Amino acid sequence: MTSANETDEAYLRKAIAEANGAEANGEVPVGAVVVHQNKIIGRGQNRVLRDNDPTAHAEIVALRQAGLYLRNYRLEDCTLYVTLEPCAMCAGAILHARIARLVYAAPDPKAGACGSVLSVMNHPQLNHKVEVTANLLAEECGTLLTAFFRKRRQEKSQARILQTEAAPRDAAKETLMATKKKWSAKVNTDSTHPDEGLFKKNASAIAKALATKKVSPKGPASGMQMLNFYINRAGKNLAQERHAELEKAKTLLSEIIAKEKPEPAKPAKKSAAEKAPKKATKKAAAKKSIKK
Repeated sequence: MTSANETDEAYLRKAIAEANGAEANGEVPVGAVVVHQNKIIGRGQNRVLRDNDPTAHAEIVALRQAGLYLRNYRLEDCTLYVTLEPCAMCAGAILHARIARLVYAAPDPKAGACGSVLSVMNHPQLNHKVEVTANLLAEECGTLLTAFFRKRRQEKSQARILQTEAAPRDAAKETLMATKKKWSAKVNTDSTHPDEGLFKKNASAIAKALATKKVSPKGPASGMQMLNFYINRAGKNLAQERHAELEKAKTLLSEIIAKEKPEPAKPAKKSAAEKAPKKATKKAAAKKSIKK
């Protein structure tokens, strides 16, 4: 005999399938289903981008389908299964629809209205109460969302890097002059701009190039300024491996700078002739004290 928890999990997996469909279409992966008398009567997935509709959350889409199926805006005796804790808008719609039961997976610490941020659901001043079951398959659904947003951030970062590195190529001379101007405006140095693609090389090659007079006429310290500027400007958009290679280049360049620093000059030892007058002065002072 199937337990209530197993039934909930089975329906929630139907909602996860809707979430996967949303992700396949470039939407945030959230899905929902409405169940009435052991039958799915409404399915929904995020459609805000596809429909240009800020209200087209998975829950709203599923509730609309269920209402059409029952030919009633009241969805009494229905259970809503959703992969993410509903927001304030969706929580309000659930209450207006008179949903009997809500089962959701992952909590939403940024916009959840079932207790995470707001407590719209089952507010003491509202007359309708909903039976809420939370955190079923929470880890699985949370991972789905986390992976989606991580991938989106990486794609945006990569796009910014490509846009930054795509310099106008009408003429090599104009490109070089524009690049020099950009660097001289940002870095207090007379250095020329490094060869194109230098910062994509390994740490040793970067450090050696920035230590040369060709790239850094004022010496390796000037090259360090350029390297720090590049890391500060593009570091947030760099892949972790590339960032680590640039930090290694800084370490190698620091070693080169340390080797080129002259050792502090030791104070010259005073000759016997220079010391003699002081001794004579001390003896004269001693004789005067004895006479007194």
